[in-house]
Amino acid sequence: MLTHKAAKPPTPEHIAELLGLPPDFVRTLVVTLGDEGILKVVENPFEIRVEVADYAKLEDLPREASGPTITDELDTFMRKKRDEYEATKRMLNADEIEKKQKEKISRMEEEMKKMKDRGPSPFD
Repeated sequence: MLTHKAAKPPTPEHIAELLGLPPDFVRTLVVTLGDEGILKVVENPFEIRVEVADYAKLEDLPREASGPTITDELDTFMRKKRDEYEATKRMLNADEIEKKQKEKISRMEEEMKKMKDRGPSPFD
C-alpha cells in the first residue's frame, strides 16, 4: 500500500507510522524479517527502504504471538520479587530486629558510661 502511494518502497519509519508502532521496534522487525528472507532491505547512505521479498513466507508467519507477552513476563517477575520479599520478611522476623536494636542501644549506653568514667577530657 505504501509502495503504491509513494511510488517507491517505504521506510521503516513510514511502516511504523502506518501501524502505530514505535519506529525502533519496526526497524528490529525489518532486520529480522530481512534475515529470514521475507523482506528485501534496500539500503543507501541516506535511508533504508523495505520491499516484500517472498509473499509465501509472509503468509506463513503466525498471526498471533506464540511466545510469552510482556505482561506475562512482568507478572512472572513481580511474583518472583514478591516471593523473595516474603522469604526475606520471614527470615528477618520483626521480634528479631527489635531484639538487635535493643542490644545495639545497650552497647552504646555501656560505651557512653565508660567514657564518663574516664574523667574529663584533657582538651577541656
